[in-house]
Amino acid sequence: MTDYSTKTAAVLGSTGSVGRQAIDALTALGVRISLLSAGNNIELLLKQIGELHPDAVAVPGEENGKKLREITGDGIRVYSGERAVCRAVKECEADIIVHAISGLAGLPSALAAAETGARIAMANKEALISAGHLIYGRLAVSGGELIPVDSEHSAIFQCLCAQGAASPKAPADPTYVRRILLTASGGPFFGKSRKELESVTPAQALAHPTWKMGKKITVDCATLMNKGFELIEACRLFGVTPEKVEVLVHRQSIIHSMVEYTDGAVIAEMSYPDMRDCVRYALTYPERAPFGGESLDFTAVGELTFRKPDTKAFPLLRAACDAWYRGGTAPAALIAADEEAVEAFLCGRLSFNGISDAVIAAMDRITVTPADSEEAIFAAEAAARDAAQKEINRLSL
Repeated sequence: MTDYSTKTAAVLGSTGSVGRQAIDALTALGVRISLLSAGNNIELLLKQIGELHPDAVAVPGEENGKKLREITGDGIRVYSGERAVCRAVKECEADIIVHAISGLAGLPSALAAAETGARIAMANKEALISAGHLIYGRLAVSGGELIPVDSEHSAIFQCLCAQGAASPKAPADPTYVRRILLTASGGPFFGKSRKELESVTPAQALAHPTWKMGKKITVDCATLMNKGFELIEACRLFGVTPEKVEVLVHRQSIIHSMVEYTDGAVIAEMSYPDMRDCVRYALTYPERAPFGGESLDFTAVGELTFRKPDTKAFPLLRAACDAWYRGGTAPAALIAADEEAVEAFLCGRLSFNGISDAVIAAMDRITVTPADSEEAIFAAEAAARDAAQKEINRLSL
């Protein structure tokens, strides 16, 4: 078994929900954390610095960078500014880079991480959705690796490993795959009709039955947009098309996903829902480190149920499929339009159903171009945000 105390890690997005759980998993294995990056939660970042003693930290704002330098003195390198995280990733050595920055804002650092030759534990789905081909292109040059940390995609990766079809260096080989069965909790509104969803409040949408996450992703789980994003992510990671990905609502959240092979055998990955398990596997692959958690008690679980998603009540799942087939910058545009619509909902400007109405209408407005560069993707993002804002203004409460 590898001595993980000799390993170093960078945690990008260290103050977020996934970043904090990643730190728990890494420190439990004895991994030294050499780099932290965060957004505006400087108070928590300072606490993490005091506990973890990294070599460097990175923040996007110059003011926060100045504040950190004043407090930490000369004992730590502070990177600040628009491309601070990218510079820090390239200059600070790490065996594994946990990428937990959320949204399209994480794309530049994902591309930078792919150039380092390190292993990336990827929790940022937006970078893979919008530019998975660019990321894998850089990995091919650097010799780096990528292992997904999303619980569903970690599960699929592990199921594919049973056939030797998974690779941390390139999209998986789907030769023997008949179906990927992508599970969903169904969110807080499972079973409700679109009419019943008209009066949903932000507080209700943020009450996820299984996971403790940030506001944006929690609302995406309630609309099933997150599952649509995960469908595209599965296509990027595992070399399949949406026809080979079946979404199943699994309320118990014990089976994190499954793979059906061409001979009819179905392999599932099961565990209690805990993101730290996914980070630990991404670090230790192909080994499996012992953990001190509770073993899965099937008698306590009792039953495992599955339902088809209601795409009439939750149409954003179909919108994700449409974006995949449009190709190019369409997936990036979908991410940007959704970010604008969710923010409008949380601010009280849009109804819950208005999220999907605004996103779908905005996608009808945009022009799709080849996603052949970071610049092209961000141009599409800006256009989609503008289109979404026009629809939000039209639909505003």
